[in-house]
Order: sequence, then structure tokens, then C-alpha cells
Amino acid sequence: MAKQEKVQILMSTYNGEQYLSEQIESLLRQTYPDFEILIRDDGSTDGTRDLLKKYEKEYRNIQIFLEENKGVTGSFFRLLELSDASYVAFCDQDDVWMEKKIERAVSALKTVKGEALYCGNKMLVDAELKEIGISDTKRMRPGFGNALVENIATGCTIVMNQKLTEKIKQQIPKHAVLHDWWCYLMAAYYGEVIYDEKPYIYYRQHGDNQVGGSSGFVEETDSKIKYLRKSRGRLKAQLTEFYHCNHGKEERDKLLLQVLETQHFGGKIKMIFNSRIYRQKKLDNFVVRGLFLINAML
Repeated sequence: MAKQEKVQILMSTYNGEQYLSEQIESLLRQTYPDFEILIRDDGSTDGTRDLLKKYEKEYRNIQIFLEENKGVTGSFFRLLELSDASYVAFCDQDDVWMEKKIERAVSALKTVKGEALYCGNKMLVDAELKEIGISDTKRMRPGFGNALVENIATGCTIVMNQKLTEKIKQQIPKHAVLHDWWCYLMAAYYGEVIYDEKPYIYYRQHGDNQVGGSSGFVEETDSKIKYLRKSRGRLKAQLTEFYHCNHGKEERDKLLLQVLETQHFGGKIKMIFNSRIYRQKKLDNFVVRGLFLINAML
């Protein structure tokens, strides 16, 4: 039997004692045989650190790092720098993983020779883990043109192969909107993105990660505009840094420049008719192009 390649699950915690045990227990039940759990606490002030020390003492495959607060993006990039496995998976502190999550991801990634990122759908649940429904009901179309203006790779579903993680570690970004969006950009630029329509994670809905719907077109459009404008400035910084750090894929370089050139009138007009730069939903595409036109996206 071939030797299994090691997986490292990278978890960042911050004041997460309420759901943390439930999540860690679900990780320990993974069917994939060779995995480690690296947990970096981002300066918790509740009982999270004591709980982590308990698990580290009890399980040999759990290693904790008690460090100062860097924020969620900085914390996950720090964990990525510490990793050395054949595959790495990002993990939030308050969800629950299905038992075959890692097994399924590694099986999919093994089919790709170059840089690759696996991500997927989520089963939405309430605080008590009662199912609400599947997050994405339409088929996703990963691609670099999508990654420029939208992130469909939710961090807690991501698993990456070592070729991609080593590429990311060569230049840890200073201006990433989020760690998972940067990883999606890198994978879509250099290699392949696998989006699994089947969920392997129970994605707990509470507070900031609540997913909801609006009652009508006007309300939904207004909600989209407010949401997309939140990344203004940060998106420009992310794409500018990405352009300075990554070169050589001619067609993808052109797509990135086309987004950055929307700050000028000619670029705005080209964006309106450019179907290669896209979000997954028709309404999102309409809103994004409108925001580019009025100089409110970057």
C-alpha cells in the first residue's frame, strides 16, 4: 500500500471557546489517516488558550502556537509559513467538518500535477447545527477572471497542494483582502481550482458570517452594492500587489491590467463589455460593472 501524504489542518482561534471543542472533535474524526492540526491562537482573552493546551497535551498530532493578535488574515498566513505538509487545509474555529472532508479533497487534488486548490460548497446550519440548506445552489465557474472580482473559495473549505503553498509562501502579501481570496487568486493564476458542489462542512450561521436573502430585487441590489463597496480601496491594493508580485501568464496579466485600468474612462467602457471578468451571479455582474463605471469598486 502506498504511503499516505501528510495533511496539516491550519486553524486560527480568537475568543472561540464556545464552539471550539465541537470543531476540534470533528477534525479528530477525519477518515484520512495521516494529519496534524496546527492551531495558532491570535491573542484570545477568554478560555480558548486553556482549552487548546488541554487538547495539545492529550493528542500528539495537535500543536498550538500562542501568539499576539495579527488579525485573521495575518494569522492564517503565519500558519501557512509554519506548514510543511504535502497538503494544507484552512479551518475556522466554529464549524463542524464531515468525516470525509480531507479524504475527498486529497483525492481530488491528486488528479492535478501542478499548483492546485480545492474548495467547495457548505451546508449552512444554525448555532445548534440544525440544517438550513446548501450555500451555493448554482454551479460555480472558477477562473482567474472571477478571482479578480470575487472570492468563491471560502477559507474553511480550502485544501491546497504543496506546489501552491510553496508558491504563496515565496511572497506573503501585505495587502490581501482576505487570506482565502489571495490563495484563490494564486491558484487561478498559476494552476487549477477545483470547486466541489457537494458540501463537506457544516457552516455555522451566526454574527458576521450570516448568509441571508433579501425580499425583492431593489432590496437585494442595494444589499449587493453595500457589500461590494466594503472592499473598495482594499481590492485595489490587493490587485496592485498581486500584479507587482506575479508575472508571466500573458493572458491573465492582461485581465488583471484591464481591471486596474477601470480607473480611467476607456477602461470603464471596456469593462462593461468584458465577459471574461465575471462574478457568479447575473445581478452581481450588473452591480459590479455599475460600480466600476462610477469609480466606486476600486
